[in-house]
Amino acid sequence: MPRVLTKFRHKTHLAVTLSLILLFLLFLLQNTEQVQVAFIFWTISLSRAFILLVTLLLGITIGIIAAIGKLKHKSTPINSSDDSERVKLQNKVLKRNALISKMQSDRKNDKQIIEAQEADRIEALGHLSIVSDNQQIAKEKLSATRAALSDAQDNIFSLEEDISQLNKDMRAKDFVEKIVQNDLRSALTISISLSESILADSNLTEDQNIIVGNIRDSGKKMLQTIDSSLTLYQLEEGYYKVDFVTVDLHDIISTVVGLIGETLSVSRINVSIDCMDTEDRDQKTFLVYGDAFLLHSTFMNLLVNAYEASPPEKTISIVLGKNDYCSVAIRNYGEVPESIRDTFFNKMITSGKKFGTGLGTYSAMKMVKAQNGNIELDCSEPGMTTIYVSLPKP
Repeated sequence: MPRVLTKFRHKTHLAVTLSLILLFLLFLLQNTEQVQVAFIFWTISLSRAFILLVTLLLGITIGIIAAIGKLKHKSTPINSSDDSERVKLQNKVLKRNALISKMQSDRKNDKQIIEAQEADRIEALGHLSIVSDNQQIAKEKLSATRAALSDAQDNIFSLEEDISQLNKDMRAKDFVEKIVQNDLRSALTISISLSESILADSNLTEDQNIIVGNIRDSGKKMLQTIDSSLTLYQLEEGYYKVDFVTVDLHDIISTVVGLIGETLSVSRINVSIDCMDTEDRDQKTFLVYGDAFLLHSTFMNLLVNAYEASPPEKTISIVLGKNDYCSVAIRNYGEVPESIRDTFFNKMITSGKKFGTGLGTYSAMKMVKAQNGNIELDCSEPGMTTIYVSLPKP
């Protein structure tokens, strides 16, 4: 900048100087206007010719001065101080531009930050609204839960009273059953003993022997029923101790058939016992591993059930075989109603029996399970019913 101002001042001084010279010449020659001179092809006054000449010389002089100035400017070395000032100025401009760019970028970032903060605020307000709604729902659920708990507590109190009364009734029932069973067992034991004593008398007629024998057999059946009932109760309560021994099941089934023989003969129903194994068939034995009393009660219930379901003059077939287990198949005529097939071994399930209690098959199932066995109902053959019993081998 100082260099430019210096050039401007030099040119101004030159122009002013030349202007003063021209004015001075015009002042000196103002009285020579009448002198005429011939200049090439025309004639002019001496003063005008002189001015023209001076003007021409001034123009040439200015041109020469300008040319010399340009040459001098080219030959003049660059001033390091001016270059440093220019560099500083450029750096300042660059810094200012960078600052402006940074400010614009920061402004843009600030705008984005503000927009993000606004979005976060809106989202937070939405979450707060949802939380508020959830809190309201939770309060309503809590209120409903408290009401339900209150009702449940009332029901629990009522159930506790019912259970307490039921326990009292059960204890009374157990007490009565034990008394009845004890009294019945005592009376039956006496009746059976007296009957056997009478039968020992050789003076009895044949008819008397039959009558007394029937009394004795009926007493034994009733005693067996009472003992089975007590055993079932113990199995249900879980404190019956199974006495596992090797038992001849063929003999037990034969004994049961003999006990119900009179009943079978009335309906002319036959019972056949067959062993799949030749040796067992020849020896009329079939050994299993179980509890003799439970086996006796089990097959008593199953054979009585088969007899009650069988039409007159039909045969109940019993087949004994061995595979992985000792298996027994009891097959009789007559079908189990479809309505009770799925619940055949459940407690208190009976159908079409005048004196049915629904305990026979249930009792048999409990006793077989207690001996690690299994029992199944098969109604696949039309008009027939087959019960399969599996028991452990000895």
